[in-house]
This record gives sequence, structure tokens and C-alpha cells, in this order.
Amino acid sequence: MTVRILIEGIGGIGGIVATRLVQAGYNVTLITNNREITEAINESGLIIQQDHSHDQIPASAHTYLTDLDEQIKFDMIFLIMKANSVIEATKQSEPFLKETGYVATFQNGIVEDEVQAILGSKKAVPVTVGFGGTMIEPGIYRKTSDGGFHIGELDENRTKRIEELAEILSHVDQVTVSGNMRGVLWAKLAINCTINTLGAITGQTLGEMLKDKRMRVLFLDTYREVVDVAHGLGIELEPVTNNPYLLYLSEDANWINRLIKDLIVRFIGRKYRQVKSSTLQSIERGRKSEIDILNGFVVNKAAEIGIAVPVNQAITEVMHMIDSGELQLTPDNIELLLEKIS
Repeated sequence: MTVRILIEGIGGIGGIVATRLVQAGYNVTLITNNREITEAINESGLIIQQDHSHDQIPASAHTYLTDLDEQIKFDMIFLIMKANSVIEATKQSEPFLKETGYVATFQNGIVEDEVQAILGSKKAVPVTVGFGGTMIEPGIYRKTSDGGFHIGELDENRTKRIEELAEILSHVDQVTVSGNMRGVLWAKLAINCTINTLGAITGQTLGEMLKDKRMRVLFLDTYREVVDVAHGLGIELEPVTNNPYLLYLSEDANWINRLIKDLIVRFIGRKYRQVKSSTLQSIERGRKSEIDILNGFVVNKAAEIGIAVPVNQAITEVMHMIDSGELQLTPDNIELLLEKIS
């Protein structure tokens, strides 16, 4: 039996996933939610640019789900879009999902419980993406950093559908099947709450941002709060790309440990000095941030278990001000952050 896959969101990551699966011969239907991308794919196919060559794969795409025959049902639906679009996309996609099918979520942040609340128990499979990708222009993609996928069931069981999904995604990049996906999701959340959100607040590249000692301190404090909330929920973080505790600095750490962690963050800033956070890039394109599913999510979970997270609270408030247009993207926003925390 042929597996039918629906991919919604053919941007930087979605375009790379779609290209490799079409290239591998899978029965894939593409929904772009962007007419310009649809037209580019229908005219020229999917293109992945590499350093000295490019792959151009014939393909077709649709702009909206409403363009599809309502009788078509899919075995799996890949939602590869910003987290703040997932809930609405899930509702619209439900009629196209087979009774035995499921939705694979490829988001920053943790959306799986909300997806399952809409579709029913065991209908969501989390996928974390370790590599970076960008859409250079409609239908043309480039992989910007290495890394594979982590996948697994939320209930920690190793199922037949996870094995099947691992085989499918192996045509895109390496796949790690995890027995602790909540630990994986929280490990990635900790990184996104620091690199993505703080980078957006200052409007700077990672290298520019982490030259400032105050930002390095905020970076480590933000990360610590996320990890402490995960622990409060009984979740042990899992490695995604590196040891998730490499950046963890306890509140009562001595000066030696503080110096070591500061040096690690400085090294990250130098190594990835040209990197601009995906949240910042979205805001510069006129989109809203994903703050409520990132630092805002941490704030809400912390409130549930009675843990104070003043840094993540302040970051959430400042990002809401940026989203509303009350604040501009500027390094001066660090002063406001520090004022809210004190």
C-alpha cells in the first residue's frame, strides 16, 4: 500500500523535506499557503542549492487545503510551519486525515498536547529538526546548518509508525528515535528561548548580541529557568545536538563555574557570530513572533507548578511590545529587560 503524505508549509525546512521526499519517490502532496511559492514550484519544480551544484526535482503544489478534493485522505500530515499557525492548521487538516493517520509536528516550541486535544489521543507525533534551512526565493532552498531529526511517541513507546516515519525521514537527514521525546522537546525549547528570542529582542546577530556581558548573563539565566521548569514537571532533558546541561548554570554556582559558562557562551557567539535568529528574521518580514509558544509557554508551565521565572516573564512582555509595534528592534531593549527583571 502506498503511503500518502501531506506536507503543509513549504518554507525553509518544509521545502528541503518536500524536495527529498519527492526525489525519493514518495506520494507527497504539497500545500504552500503562498501563491507565489505554488507558482514557482509548478513552473520550475523544487530546487535545493548546494555549494557547487543544485538539485532540481519536478513537482507540483497547491496553495490551500481547499484546493484539494475533500475525498482525499492522508496517512500522515506534516505540519512544517510557525508554531502560532499550528492549531488552525490542525483544525483545517483534520478532515483530510485517515482514521488510522496522524499529524507530525515540526515546530519550535511544544504544541503536541494542543494538537492531540483537537484530533484525539495519540494523533500527534513530535519531530524536532536539528538542521537549518532557508528559502532563498520561492521554490529554491538551501540547507544552512547540519543536524538531523529526533522523533518518538509522547508515551515513550517504540511503535511501528515511528519506525515507518524514521525510514521516510531518513531520505532527508539522519534520524534518531527517542524514548524521551518530552526531554528532547524541552531541550530544544531551552535553546529557542535563548538564541531565538533574545536575538530577536536586540535585533542583532548572535555574535553581536553575545559580545555584551549583560546578554550573556541573561542568556544563562533564561536557559536555567527553562531547565528548572522542565525538572519541576519531572522531565529530564535529552541531548539534541549537544549535552543539554552544558549551558546550565545553577543559581548558587560559584565564580569558577560562572566563568566557565560565560566562556562557553562567548565561544558560541564567536562560532555562530553571523547567525540571525529565525524569530528575528520573521519579525523583519512583518510576521509576529512565536513568543507565546516559547518563553510564554515556559511562563505558563512555571505558574502551574509554582516556580518563579522572572527572566522569561520579562522576555515575554518585551516581545509582546515588539509584536504590537510599541518597541523597535534595538540593542537598547536590554535596558528595558533588565528594568523589568529587577
